[in-house]
Amino acid sequence: MLLLASAMMSAVVIDTKASGAQAQTIDYDTFETMFGEPVTSSATGKPQRESELSADTQIITSDQISRMGANTVPGILRMVAGVDVRRYGMIDENVSVRGNDAAGGSHTLVLLNGRQVYQDGYNFMDWGVLPAAIGDIRQIEVVRGPNSALYGFNASGGVINIVTRDPLYESRSFVSVKGGSQNYFGGSLVISHKFSDGFAAKLTVDGMRSKEFSPREAINVTPTVMTFKTALDLRGKITPNIDWLFSASASKERQALWLDFGSYVHTAPTMRSLMTRIDADTSWGLLELKAYSNRYSTENDLAVTAVGENFPINFDYTTTTTVIQASDIIALNNANDIRLGAEYRNTSLAAKSSGQLLGSQIENLAAASATWTWRIAPRLTMTTAFRLDALTIPTRSSRTIYPRVKSDSFQYIEPTFNTKLRYDAVDAGIFGITVARGVQLPPLFDFSPSTMFGPVNFKSNSSLVPATTINVGADYSRRLPKLNANFTLALFAQRTNNMLGTPFATNFTFVPPAQILVSPHNYGRVDDIGGEAKLDGKTHVGLHWSISYAMASVRDLDQSSPINFQRQTPVNSVIGGVDYTRNKFEISAHARWQSHYQDVQANFKTLNLENVMVRNFVTINARIAWNLSKHFVISLNGNQLNAPSIRTTGGIRTQRQIIGVLKADF
Repeated sequence: MLLLASAMMSAVVIDTKASGAQAQTIDYDTFETMFGEPVTSSATGKPQRESELSADTQIITSDQISRMGANTVPGILRMVAGVDVRRYGMIDENVSVRGNDAAGGSHTLVLLNGRQVYQDGYNFMDWGVLPAAIGDIRQIEVVRGPNSALYGFNASGGVINIVTRDPLYESRSFVSVKGGSQNYFGGSLVISHKFSDGFAAKLTVDGMRSKEFSPREAINVTPTVMTFKTALDLRGKITPNIDWLFSASASKERQALWLDFGSYVHTAPTMRSLMTRIDADTSWGLLELKAYSNRYSTENDLAVTAVGENFPINFDYTTTTTVIQASDIIALNNANDIRLGAEYRNTSLAAKSSGQLLGSQIENLAAASATWTWRIAPRLTMTTAFRLDALTIPTRSSRTIYPRVKSDSFQYIEPTFNTKLRYDAVDAGIFGITVARGVQLPPLFDFSPSTMFGPVNFKSNSSLVPATTINVGADYSRRLPKLNANFTLALFAQRTNNMLGTPFATNFTFVPPAQILVSPHNYGRVDDIGGEAKLDGKTHVGLHWSISYAMASVRDLDQSSPINFQRQTPVNSVIGGVDYTRNKFEISAHARWQSHYQDVQANFKTLNLENVMVRNFVTINARIAWNLSKHFVISLNGNQLNAPSIRTTGGIRTQRQIIGVLKADF
């Protein structure tokens, strides 16, 4: 590709100049070998080295992922500064970036190869159905802070983009088998083959089965959890300047899901996805057309004994999201690039209780965006992104209340922006300033018509509006040659107006003698200040080391909500890690300490939410590996080695895990 080739050449000459292909079509392996560091282009569409990125962004490489020995993606993210992970079960984990933590809700957008896997229906991420194998992940890109203008709405707290290996550029196949504590058994099979320069394919199969952590007094805990995921990726080239992708995946799981009102529910979701994309390097710029569809269905069962009565609750729903995106990257001259984009999105939600249709809702969104990169001087660059979202939600009729009640229609037009000024002072380091406006849409469930199921009475709210966040930040990074180390620092302050709660807990009211009223609404203002600092390096004997500190101080001005983001967010965390490789032997260890916070638990005797203090705790993980040959590796991974069990949330206690892994590459 002509534009891609020019990007590679210009990036060698001028650090800040890179213009080229989209994030998921570049040859990551070639770029990383050329520059000696990870590369991404997921935000602006232009290849950028990690050292060129803001300190708000961190790339976790496949080597780092392997050395962590984690069984899940949240297990990897737990060791990233500025990211908080709550583990409510073996595979039930909640991830938040830069505070405003709460169970069952998230302000962090999650993408897989640029495709949204975050669930719009209830604004949360189900990590158990993520259709990817840990060993096939090329890198994980963590972007802290609002990025709605670059990634779309709901990226109001941050973005996590998981990139798997592209079979057109990296044909790597492997099989792995795992087993250990809690009767854990799992494995992965990835078969990747490049049939010719113009066609490649990859098949992924991944799954696990395990006993859940010991529930003790917790109710509705599924004794055995499982996941099973498959994916097929086809890649090809029509001409040297036009390439395409087709991807299909299917996942299912069974687990106990911790809901935001402080109790578990038996759940058995499935997710199916289709995606196609075509990229063309033309005289009009680098064009991309992408379309995908996600279908998420789940069955939830909850048994509640309260006020002397038993309330079995069955609640099923299906969310379908269809997205069409188009973009064009144009190199105007040596100093200016522009990326133009358009998006259409349709999301539908249908909910049932014991087979009865409770109601349905749809939303339609159209958006236009532009990203301008201006190289003001050889060492000074400004990147500005602007996006305008128009959302329409039609009126719908209730299926359970007679005479039938109609919901209100909603129309929103929301602008968002991201601006960054970056100055490379060479030996003095790299300085950056950012300003951003992000938007968080209410979950589609909150727009549903009023309905009733069991003891639950859902009442719609015509005054509901999106939450908006204004963020300002400063960052600094510098190479320290004497220590053979790198130092990064990022500071931020932000204000969120019309804060949205989690789907159920913040909208929950007990009406005696035995009715639960759920009515969504906004919760005023939340202010956050904080930052992250990281120092990492390598000794002369090959020992890699890192230490980082993160702070997120939240001030929640609205005390009326049962979920208080100020109390729910741990203020401080410290993360450290070391890894060492000698010949065929590998050893690594990572530790995280975090300060106290409050979670919630449901008291079904009084039908109230109660605060639960989670005291500060330490988690220590380690991995030992032996490369038996060029193709075989055996390893032993230990999670939470410092204690048999720890209370890390308001749910069941997390327990120590020892997992053995045998991996064969072919």
